Amino acid sequence: MDIDPKEIRVALFRAETSQAEIARKCNVSPPTVSKVIDGVSISHKVRTAIAEATGIDIRRLWPSTYIMHGGPRKAGRPKSFKEQKKDQR
Repeated sequence: MDIDPKEIRVALFRAETSQAEIARKCNVSPPTVSKVIDGVSISHKVRTAIAEATGIDIRRLWPSTYIMHGGPRKAGRPKSFKEQKKDQR
C-alpha cells in the first residue's frame, strides 16, 4: 500500500520543500503535484522529485508501482491506476 498523502506532505514540510517548488523543478503546475501526491495522477518525474526532496526511497512512497509492478513502463511512465486495476482482473 502506498504511503498516505498526508505523510508525503508532512515529509515535504520537514524537508522544507513545498509542492510549488516541486512543480517548478518539474515544469508542471502545483495542482499536478497535488494530484500525484493524492494518487489521482501518475508522473514518474514528479514522484522522483518528491522522493529526492524528502530523502525517502520512491519504492517506499509508491510500492504499488515501483515494487509490485516492477517500476515504470518502457516509456518511463508507470502504469496508471486504471491499468493496474485491469492487470488485477
